Amino acid sequence: MTPGRKLMLLVERMSGIVLPDRELQRLTDWAGKRAAICSFKDTSAYVDALRRNPDSDEWRVLLSRVTVKESSLFRAPQQFKCLSENIIPELVDSGRRSLRIWSAGCARGEEPATLAVVLNECLGGTNVRWSVVGTDVDAEALEAARRARFSRRAVRRVPAESLDRHFTTHAGSYELNSEIRRHIEYGLINLVREPLEVPGQPFDVILLRNVLIYFRKESQARVVRSIEQLLAPDGFLLVGPSESLMHVAPGMKAEERNGVFVYRRRHEEESPPEVVANRKSREPQGSATAPKPLPAETTRFESDGGAKDWVAFAVAGRQAEIEEDLRLALRYYRASLYLQPDSYQVCYRLGLCLEGVGWSGRAEAEFRAVLEILRLGSGKTLAIFQGPEFPTRNEIEAACREATQNDAMS
Repeated sequence: MTPGRKLMLLVERMSGIVLPDRELQRLTDWAGKRAAICSFKDTSAYVDALRRNPDSDEWRVLLSRVTVKESSLFRAPQQFKCLSENIIPELVDSGRRSLRIWSAGCARGEEPATLAVVLNECLGGTNVRWSVVGTDVDAEALEAARRARFSRRAVRRVPAESLDRHFTTHAGSYELNSEIRRHIEYGLINLVREPLEVPGQPFDVILLRNVLIYFRKESQARVVRSIEQLLAPDGFLLVGPSESLMHVAPGMKAEERNGVFVYRRRHEEESPPEVVANRKSREPQGSATAPKPLPAETTRFESDGGAKDWVAFAVAGRQAEIEEDLRLALRYYRASLYLQPDSYQVCYRLGLCLEGVGWSGRAEAEFRAVLEILRLGSGKTLAIFQGPEFPTRNEIEAACREATQNDAMS
C-alpha cells in the first residue's frame, strides 16, 4: 500500500473523514512536502509518525488540510427561521431560564455567529441567559472563528438590519460585535473520538449540519449515538436540509416544524414510524423504491472539486429524473446543492422530486430556498435546465410563490 493510501485510511480512522480517490495524488504530494518540512526521511516515515502520535500538533496541520471550511452566515435560512419562530419560543415556554446551543463542526465560526445573532434578537431584553458552543476538529479554523471576522460573501445572507446592528466593518470585512461574541465559546473536539464530552452538556439545541456527509454510514451512526447522549431530553437536533438520520439514528424521531425537519430523542415507549405512502406531487411522478447505490465516488460530497462537480451531480440528477428514479435524483441534486447552494434551478428540481416522493414539507422548504436565492440575486444557472421543456426563471419564481402560499393556507 502506498504512503498516500495509508494516510487516507489513517485520516478516516482518526477523524471519520472519508477522502475521495481523486484526492490521493494531491494528498500524497502534500504529505511529501510536510515530510521534508518536518525533517522526516520520506513520506512513509511521516505517515508512521502520525500513526504513532495521534495527539501530535502535526495532526492539526493535517486536519486543517483535509477539512472543508467554505460556508456563510444564515446558510439554509429556513432553519434559523424555525429556530427563532418555533424552537426557541417552545423551549422558553417550557420554563427554561437558560439556553445552550452547540454548533458541532463550526468551521470558521459562521454558524455560531448566526446562532448568536438569532438568540440575541429572540432573547434580548428577557431574563433568559443563553450561550453558544462551537467545536471543530480543525484548530486553525477555530482560531479564525474566535476572531469573528467574515468576508462580504460570507455575510451576504444576513438581513440588512441585523448586519447593521450586530457587525462592524473593517476594511471590507465584517466583525461580530463583542457584546454578542462574548456569549460564544470554542473548543477543539473530534466527533469520532469516544467518549464524546463537550463542556456545557446537555444542550437544548445541537446543530450537526453538513458534517455527517464526510463519514461512512457506520461512523455516522456512532457519532449520532454519542451526540444523542449530549442532547437534553426535550432538546432539538438539526442536520443539514439535505441530510437525513432515517437509517442511522433509531433513537431519534423526526418532527416537521414550519417546513423544517428537526430530530428529538425518542422515548422508550415510542417505536420508529412506518414509511407513508406517496402523496400527489406537482410535477414528476416516480418510483418510491429504495434508491440505487451511487457510485463510490459520488457518495461523499466534497467542495474541493469546484464548479465541475456540482454541474456533474446536477446532470446525473436530471438523468435519474428522466429514468423516473426520484430518490436517486434526490441524492444527486442534494450533492449538487451542497457544492453550489446558489443554484435555484437545482433547488427547484429538488423540491419537485421531494413532492414526487411525498415529502411535501421538505419540498416547501426547498421552494422557499429558491425564493431566497432569487431575492439575493445570487442564483447560478445551468444550460441543462434551459429550453422549451423547462420553466424560465420568472416561471420558477411564480411557481414557488404559489406553492408556498398554498401550503401556508392549507
